[in-house]
Amino acid sequence: MDNLSGSWRRVFNKFWFVPAVCVLAAVVLAQSVVALDRWLPEGLDSPWVVWVYAVGIDGSRAMLAAIGGSMLGVAATAFSITISVIATASSTYGPRLVRNFMADRGNQVVLGVLVSTFIYTLLVLRTIRSASDDLAQPFVPHVAVNLAVVMAVADVALIVYFIHHIADSVQVDTLVRGARRHLLDVIDRWHPEEMPEELVRTVRHRGGGGEVTAGGDGYVVSVGFERLLDHAESGDVEVELVPRVGDHVLATEPLARVWPEHRAEELEGRLRRCVRLSDSRSADQDVRFAEQQVVELAVRALSPSTNDPYTAVNAIEEIATGLVRAVARPLPGNTIVVDGVHRLRYGPVGLDELVDMPFDQIRPHATGHVSVLLALVDLAARIEAATVHPSVQRQAREHVDVLLEQFRDSAPHPRDLARVEQHVRSRSAD
Repeated sequence: MDNLSGSWRRVFNKFWFVPAVCVLAAVVLAQSVVALDRWLPEGLDSPWVVWVYAVGIDGSRAMLAAIGGSMLGVAATAFSITISVIATASSTYGPRLVRNFMADRGNQVVLGVLVSTFIYTLLVLRTIRSASDDLAQPFVPHVAVNLAVVMAVADVALIVYFIHHIADSVQVDTLVRGARRHLLDVIDRWHPEEMPEELVRTVRHRGGGGEVTAGGDGYVVSVGFERLLDHAESGDVEVELVPRVGDHVLATEPLARVWPEHRAEELEGRLRRCVRLSDSRSADQDVRFAEQQVVELAVRALSPSTNDPYTAVNAIEEIATGLVRAVARPLPGNTIVVDGVHRLRYGPVGLDELVDMPFDQIRPHATGHVSVLLALVDLAARIEAATVHPSVQRQAREHVDVLLEQFRDSAPHPRDLARVEQHVRSRSAD
C-alpha cells in the first residue's frame, strides 16, 4: 500500500490534477442539469419557471457565450500570472521551492474552476435550439443557463481571492512558513516522541549478504517500509536498505542486502518496487531536503544580489523550531524486530547532520551580517538547552567557537566584535 499511496500522491500533487477533476465535474454537471431541464415541464408559464430567470433563445446564447469567453480569458491571465510568480520565486528563493507553487491547491482550484466554467457553458450552449433549427424543437435549458450565471458570479469572487492568494504566496514569511511545515512533518516522522516497540537502534553491521542493485539512477525519494517488512517476513529473510532517503544511487550500486544470501535474486524485483527513485528530491520522507529548503532561503537571502539579512534571520529562527524538536527526542531507531528476529534495517539521518547543516552552510555567508551571526548563536544556545544528548551539546558549543573564530579572522569593527562576543557570553551563561 505504501507504493500505491506514493503513486497516488505523485498524481495528486501534479499541477493538472485538480483542473482535470474540475473539468470532469463540469461535464457531468452540464449533462445532469440539461437532463433536468428536459425533464421539467416545458413552456414559460410552467410553475417551475417562476423560480428561475427565464431568458429567450438569443439571450441565453449571448449570455453563455459572454460567460464562457470571459472565463477562458481570465483563466489564461491567471495562468500567466502563476507562471510569472513561479519564475520570480525560482530566481529569488531557489528552484527547489517552485514545486511548492506547483502543488499549491489554491492556484490549482482557481484555474480548474475557471476552465470548468468555460467547459460547462460550452456544453450547455450546444443544447439550445431555436425554431429555425431543423434538428429538434425549440429548447432553452433555463436552469442550466441560470446556474452558469451563478458560476460566473462565484468566479468573480474566486478571482479576487486568487489575486490576494498569489500576492501572499510570494511573501518571504509564507515561503518560510511552508518550508518549516514540511520540516516539522518529516521530523515528526523520523523522530517520534516515543519509539515504537518493534523499532530498536542497533550499531551492528552484518557482513556479507546477497546484493540487490538499484536498477536505475536517481534519488531515493520514498521507501515503502511496510511493504519491505512484509517481503522480509513472507520470505523469512533479513533485509538491509543500503541508501538513505535522499541519497543518490546509480543503477549498479547496491540498493539492499539480503540474508540468507541466496534469496536476494528471488526478491530483487519486489524489493526494488518498494523504493522509488526520482530525478529530484522530495520533502515527504527526506528530512535533509526539508531542512535544506529552509537553509537555502537563508543562504540566498545573504547573496550580494539579494542582501536581505532579515529574511536569513527569519529562516534561522524557523530552523530552530525543527531542530529543537528533533534534539529533544530519543535517537531514531534503525531496525524493525518481529518476534525477536531482525527483519529490516535502514539508515536514519543522524542528529549531527541536522545540527551541522545550518551552521556549515550559512556561516560562510554570515560574517558580514552581525544580526545573522547573533541568530546563529541563538540557534546554538537553543539546541544546547533543549537537547537530551551530551554529544549534541558539545557539537553546538563547537559551532559557536568556530563561528566566533571565523568572525574574528574577518577583521570586523571592534564594536561589532564586542557585540558578538558579549552575546556569546550571555547565551552561555543562560
